[in-house]
Amino acid sequence: MDNLSVEYIEDDGEITAVDKEKGTVTVRLANPEECGGCPAAKICGAGKDLSDVTVHVRDAQNYHKGQRVTMRGSERLHRRAIMLATVLPCIALVAVMVTVFLLTGEQGTAALCGLGTTVLFFLILYMARNRIAHEFVFEIVEKGEN
Repeated sequence: MDNLSVEYIEDDGEITAVDKEKGTVTVRLANPEECGGCPAAKICGAGKDLSDVTVHVRDAQNYHKGQRVTMRGSERLHRRAIMLATVLPCIALVAVMVTVFLLTGEQGTAALCGLGTTVLFFLILYMARNRIAHEFVFEIVEKGEN
């Protein structure tokens, strides 16, 4: 039986900006629609339009605008982002709704508490974005000659 697990997620793109002082390059993804369907795209570093990703590099001076590159992120990164963006909020939502309903017998109260918990979860996730950002990094594995 073949092992169907994917170790890395790779995507091609073009460098749109280089910040030599910060040691970062901004890469516009060649296939942004792949990230568009992902509920965790904001967590792993995709930009506002889901097509730009900032990548920290050691040798920013060796990159230039317009250069074609291949980026790679781990499948573990992807699974963690999905867990934070979808699975954990759903578990919290259901757990709070069931608990409140069992304690009060009120469906409306349970629904409002569940929604409030979900909002609170995403607010906490947003406030912790700088603390968890280091876990969601991409690397450039191949540079084009453009």
